[in-house]
Amino acid sequence: MNLKHLLAAAASLFIACTAVFSQDDRNPIITASMNNLEYSHKSSSKGAGSVINEIATAVLVGQSSKEIEGYQSAVRAAIIKGMTEAYRLRVVDGLLTKEEAETPGSIYVDATLANVTTTTKNEVVEYEEKKKDGEKVKKTRTDVYYRAMLSVTLHVKDAMNDAVLASPSFSITESDMSWVNSPQKALDNATARLARLVTKFFDGMYPLTCEIIERGDIKNDKQKQVYIDLGSAHGLHEGQTFAIYTKKLIGGKEARKQVARLRVKTIEGDEVSFCKVLSGGRDLKAALDEGLDLIVETDK
Repeated sequence: MNLKHLLAAAASLFIACTAVFSQDDRNPIITASMNNLEYSHKSSSKGAGSVINEIATAVLVGQSSKEIEGYQSAVRAAIIKGMTEAYRLRVVDGLLTKEEAETPGSIYVDATLANVTTTTKNEVVEYEEKKKDGEKVKKTRTDVYYRAMLSVTLHVKDAMNDAVLASPSFSITESDMSWVNSPQKALDNATARLARLVTKFFDGMYPLTCEIIERGDIKNDKQKQVYIDLGSAHGLHEGQTFAIYTKKLIGGKEARKQVARLRVKTIEGDEVSFCKVLSGGRDLKAALDEGLDLIVETDK
């Protein structure tokens, strides 16, 4: 390899490394521990199987709703799942090590489970049954349907000093859930929704930030497409949306103004994604034309 090619290769390597370090600086991984989950009602030694039996029993005696215990482990698992799927969290189930706890930015979560409640309903269904002689007989049956609700509060704390950073509460209500024909499915649906809400919260608390690295199509004086410097290496997925802000200092404080939104259309590499401009195309084009300093981060 001659000197010219060697210098070119070194320059390319330097640019690539700079991009990696830049992303690391902008999107540091947060070590997060799931510590204690406390049930605010009386303790119980019942397991999930006993919980399901209680629900079925409640139906038999005509009880329409019942608060249940013994499902704490499933709620805890849902919280951990939600944390794990957040873009910037590395999750530990249990206590942090001394080294992890002393790492700046590390957090831990204690949770309080307020209740897990199930509601049941009976529906009488009329149907016809064909007998051996071909005669049809009208019959009825009672179908039972289930819905589950829960309420939980997370206490997100700084691992270095135990300071409370946030205390979000999540309530899965009847309006959030559809009726299903299995008590286990009802509880699974509620905890699955909880996991999604936990992920959304932590993605909002620790958003991914990026830069527009290339402009795409422009039509009718509107920016229609752009490329950003995030991709598969950051867990990005097609359909993820981003908000774009302009920023300026007012009285020494940073002020933001949202000018556009993007949606990832295709992941084109470890650190490249192709995005469609969902809104604000005209303002985004003007900001890019002027070379304004933009903040691009995952939608909250």
